[in-house]
Amino acid sequence: MKKCVSRLRMVWVVLCVMLSSLMVSAQDLPGDPANGRKLFNAQCAACHKLDRRLVGPAMAGITERRSQEWLIRWIRNNAELRASGDKDAIAVYEEYNRSAMPAFPLLSDQDILDILAYTIVGDQPASPAGDGPVTTQAPAKPERGLNVWVLAGLSLFLLILLMILVKVKNTLKVIKGEEPTSVLEDFSKGVQVAVKNQKLIVLLTVVVSVFLLKELYWGLMSIGVEQGYMPEQPIAFSHKIHAGENGIDCKYCHYGAEKGKHSNIPSAALCMNCHKYIQEGPKYGTAEIDKIYAAVGFDRETQSYIEGYEEKPVKWVRVHNLPDLSYFNHAQHVNVAGLECQTCHGPVEEMEVLYQYSELTMGWCINCHRETEVNIENGYYKDLHDKLKAKYKSDKITAEMIGGLECGKCHY
Repeated sequence: MKKCVSRLRMVWVVLCVMLSSLMVSAQDLPGDPANGRKLFNAQCAACHKLDRRLVGPAMAGITERRSQEWLIRWIRNNAELRASGDKDAIAVYEEYNRSAMPAFPLLSDQDILDILAYTIVGDQPASPAGDGPVTTQAPAKPERGLNVWVLAGLSLFLLILLMILVKVKNTLKVIKGEEPTSVLEDFSKGVQVAVKNQKLIVLLTVVVSVFLLKELYWGLMSIGVEQGYMPEQPIAFSHKIHAGENGIDCKYCHYGAEKGKHSNIPSAALCMNCHKYIQEGPKYGTAEIDKIYAAVGFDRETQSYIEGYEEKPVKWVRVHNLPDLSYFNHAQHVNVAGLECQTCHGPVEEMEVLYQYSELTMGWCINCHRETEVNIENGYYKDLHDKLKAKYKSDKITAEMIGGLECGKCHY
């Protein structure tokens, strides 16, 4: 019996020591996990994940496998550490196919300790301010419901008022010795009087005709105008994250815009330039990126392309589409005119879902050609610019003045 009690005590002591050592390893490392998270995402995330192998090893638990001093030397300059003959450094280099990890001489010891502290803590949900319970605020309801109730109340009030007026009218008729009439009878008499009034008939005909013609005109003018068109795409691609938060140049993906007539839709292979290493998004996690992998045949587990895989193109839905009778050249506007993409496509870097920002109508294009000034700093065209200045008696030369409104420019 005594032996059993002593063994239980021994097991209890061992468990306490293990738990305390884990707590010390997570708490006593002199680093700031919050700053480490920022540094990790900026410097390390392209090649490392916390929970799985990427280009390099998984970083979770790295402080348990290596000493703090060794990790600082490795991160600061792994090539120098290998050159010193360190067996562990050479073994890691050989294990990962001699993939050279860049040196980080600008990271201080404290920066590296912050990163290591983050690898212990990991991604934790931010704690709410204050000591109160965590609450989730429901989204504000639209005010449309309130407007409906107001309209219903006004309608009821007008109905009651009408009933009171009818009652008063009939009471006055009874006092005068006349027979009371209903609302329908009064309405019928009013229609008969209006039909006999030729001027009123003409006025109503003109008003109704003008209204119908106006609606017909705007209906015809709106044919083919898709301003605000925002189709659902097969992949939830966020221009706000890519072009806005990450600052990726539009022409990196749509490189055809500065080379020819069309601005190309980027291939899935181009997406893989980044997403071979960035395998999880901040909003949709892995769900949308996996659709890219399914298109090109990339295996997330083995980190390699599947041999003999039949690629499946992503069927993007076109947003901007000019009629066939119009000619538009992207390169001419991007390279020659020097226009920014936002001039026609709007603040794309703020769009979570892409939509058609501008009208893209003939009138819209003409107004742009009338207002956009030509860059006259190019010395090659100095004589031509001087002639245009003399012809129009102005130093401001617009696209209109150099033939921007000629029909053959867009319709040939």
